[in-house]
Amino acid sequence: MEWRAEIHRHFNGFAFGRPGRSVTLESSRPVSKTTNTYRSVIMKKLQQKTVYVVGAGFSAGLGYPLTNDLLMRLWSRTADLGFKNTLARVMKFHNPGFECTRFSSFPNVEQLLSQIMANQQLFDASRQYQGNFTKNHLEELRKTLLLEIASWFHDMSVDIKPSQPGESWLTAFRDRVRRQEAAVISFNWDLILDELLFGKGLDQRSYGFPLDVGTGPVVIKPHGSLNWFDDSSGSTIKDDRKFVLFSNGERVYAFKKFRAPVSKHGREYMPLVVPPIYLKEFTRPIFRSLWLNCMQLLSTAREVVFLGYSMSAVDFHAQFILRCGFHNQIAGELLEGGGRAKPTGAAKVVIVNPDRGAAERIDAIASPEHRCQWISQPVADVRWDQRRPFGADDH
Repeated sequence: MEWRAEIHRHFNGFAFGRPGRSVTLESSRPVSKTTNTYRSVIMKKLQQKTVYVVGAGFSAGLGYPLTNDLLMRLWSRTADLGFKNTLARVMKFHNPGFECTRFSSFPNVEQLLSQIMANQQLFDASRQYQGNFTKNHLEELRKTLLLEIASWFHDMSVDIKPSQPGESWLTAFRDRVRRQEAAVISFNWDLILDELLFGKGLDQRSYGFPLDVGTGPVVIKPHGSLNWFDDSSGSTIKDDRKFVLFSNGERVYAFKKFRAPVSKHGREYMPLVVPPIYLKEFTRPIFRSLWLNCMQLLSTAREVVFLGYSMSAVDFHAQFILRCGFHNQIAGELLEGGGRAKPTGAAKVVIVNPDRGAAERIDAIASPEHRCQWISQPVADVRWDQRRPFGADDH
């Protein structure tokens, strides 16, 4: 496989339009020349030049696990035998070929948590009588698994120092994002970018509350974050260690500094994160606001750069919002009253990922007007300190 490749389209049809056919989605009401000029000025001001979409492959270069190897690596580091025994029983029930000595038999974490969710939803319907293993045991296992992952990520974050030779690319990437005033949509729970970009200055605006399109840097985390806590946990945190992140319909707090999810006194703080399952739930107000922010940023972006993002074939929520953003670039954002703003045009799309399948999945949801460039190398290998890190075609 070449280190750099272009993905070109060789088909005529697409679900949202066909090449060579003009589709008008503007309001049928007459719009004055003054109004059109006003809209153009506003959209130019609110256009986000560069949006980075970050997935697990970004953090993998720093030692963090991927979806496919997380359970296997977690198993080798966990010392709690009671937890491991229960986890093994559940994994083997849902995956009869599981053996802890065979790495290939471990399910990926998204598969296992989806299996546990299905088990919980149909638990009572699957038996006439109560056995020794209850629904409460299953929920405790799920909760402990998420806390173990959070603790592991915390331990790894302590050792990450961008100044180290092997991690110097992080500093170059941070400088580039700041210089571009770029937006970052991160599907990762970890706080690598949060701390890297904002440090002690981390606050509501760092996470896009409120969102100021066209300025940055800003990090939007539609799957939650390991330093976010809902009111039941966050209200017990001392005021000088937290800030109110979100208060529209629910109250959510954020730790100013990432801490372990279990305190020295044994108190557990369950982070506000969306577990990796096939059918994720985003009914809470904060997540609906986060997805809206993602859509707004993508809708006017001139450049969208995917970094280590696999674009799971079953992550329909992310696919939908990304599709909306790409569509709005061509058709214009919806306006009050049903019309659409003047479109900003198809953004350049860059996909940095060694996985060809991931690049093809992302390319498939872009519009025919989008030009996708695939950089088939890890994020850490990109020369972020160069003016054109993606080669001659980088403008």
